[in-house]
Amino acid sequence: MKNKVLTALFSLAVAFGLWLYVITVVSPGSEATFYNIPVVFQGEGELTNRGLMIASEDTPTVTLKIAGNRSDLNNLNSSNITVIADVSKIWEAGTATLDYTVSYPGNIREDALSIISKSPGKIELDVEERINKTVNVVVDYIGSVPEGFICDKDNIEMDISTIRVTGPKPVVDQIESARIQVDLSGKTQTISDRFTYTLCDKDGNPVDAQMIETNAEAVNVVLTIQRVKTIQLVVEVKDGGGATAQTSTITLDPASITVSGSESLLETLDSQYVIGTIDLGMIQEDTEQVIALELPDGITNETGINEVKVKVEFPQLGTKTLQVNRFQARNVPEGLNVEFITQNLEIKIRGPKAQVEAITANDVTVVVDFTGAEPGTIKLKAEVVFDAEFGDVGVLGSPSVTATLTEE
Repeated sequence: MKNKVLTALFSLAVAFGLWLYVITVVSPGSEATFYNIPVVFQGEGELTNRGLMIASEDTPTVTLKIAGNRSDLNNLNSSNITVIADVSKIWEAGTATLDYTVSYPGNIREDALSIISKSPGKIELDVEERINKTVNVVVDYIGSVPEGFICDKDNIEMDISTIRVTGPKPVVDQIESARIQVDLSGKTQTISDRFTYTLCDKDGNPVDAQMIETNAEAVNVVLTIQRVKTIQLVVEVKDGGGATAQTSTITLDPASITVSGSESLLETLDSQYVIGTIDLGMIQEDTEQVIALELPDGITNETGINEVKVKVEFPQLGTKTLQVNRFQARNVPEGLNVEFITQNLEIKIRGPKAQVEAITANDVTVVVDFTGAEPGTIKLKAEVVFDAEFGDVGVLGSPSVTATLTEE
């Protein structure tokens, strides 16, 4: 009797288990709803070839109510159900309405499940003409470099100066520039960096470019920032012809320029920059000459002036022409006699006006040095010597005399 009771209980348990399995696992009449299943587009390449594109920013989703065995439904979720819409059937811009197909994971037979309802029943898409155009990269500057520095905005270097944008025509038509922002505040060194840009309309306002494709993500920029310095322009003065730097008036136009360069280069550049030499002995009267302005390599002349006008005047000096007939020979080689062919030498002198007015030919001696001379007629440079009281007077030019040397 006891064994029969145990057998009955076991049979009841097995029957309950089978019933429970059928109800919870097999259950052929089960239903389940799957939400927000993303739609996969098929044939987008053909759509692109027709110059069209889907203009919807968000991927459409569908909700499916599916019936089938509980065991099959348990293997489904919103990520392994595939909803496909074929966009190759679209031929023109506008609103397109498409049917879609549903497929399940490979371990579930297609005929094992049935769709009770689907929402939405069809997919609606906004389709636009797909165009492209090229826009310029525009730099917007924020702030400014500190005083004493200069930013060479005119010669900014960019690896690309234009951006090619592709997308729906209504959006592309709005885009007029790709703008980057460069902050100059407190910058004292050259900027070399990679900048992302913002696509903007004609007024500089950002355009919603989520659906826009571009040929570059950022722009490499090199912007030169250098120190600036003002230097005075001067000339070296070689005294001569009775004129000195103190008795002459020398003016330069421009008198100074502004230059830029690296810290190290500007440190080596004196505040007074010599542009050339003025030999006063070679200048007989008030004159003006032009000297080309050349700067060391690496130094930029920000004024853009490449020539300096140098005006030389002698307001304190006077000039006079004398006929001198006093000659003196020096260092005549032994065994040679000198006979001056030049008997009268015309010279032009310059010096303080009072001395020039008082001097006469008798106060001047022409001295000729015959060191190393040989027999014959020669022409030698002469030294003009003034008496002591006319020590501030000088001769203009380089006078010379002719003499004959004969053997004794």
